[in-house]
Amino acid sequence: MNLHKPRHVSGELGMSSMADILFILLMFFMMTSTLVAPSALPLSLPGRSSSTNKLAQKRMTDIAITKSGDYLLNGRSSELPAIQAKLENEKAGQDKLNVTVSPDGDAPIENVVAILDMTTNLGIDAILTTE
Repeated sequence: MNLHKPRHVSGELGMSSMADILFILLMFFMMTSTLVAPSALPLSLPGRSSSTNKLAQKRMTDIAITKSGDYLLNGRSSELPAIQAKLENEKAGQDKLNVTVSPDGDAPIENVVAILDMTTNLGIDAILTTE
């Protein structure tokens, strides 16, 4: 019978429980990350494909947004309800309508999002042009 106490204590820690905790955390973050869906507007950027060249040949409606937040519909100053009415009329005559949105580099983001949201709600493809 050995009744003597050990003279030095071991400094090792058991790592099996740490591995279990890391596995559970990994599973938790993998499961919760798949539940997060990004909420973004679908954008069509101009490219060099043949479909973009066909779009360039047709006359497209251009909505410009100035630095001060004013809207220009085909070069003329316009308000948001008037732009929506014009786009609804153009959409009624066509099965597919494309609109270019040309914001100034310092245009308010709220105005750009308002136009893109309106085109999405109307079922119109908005092509965002950048400088």
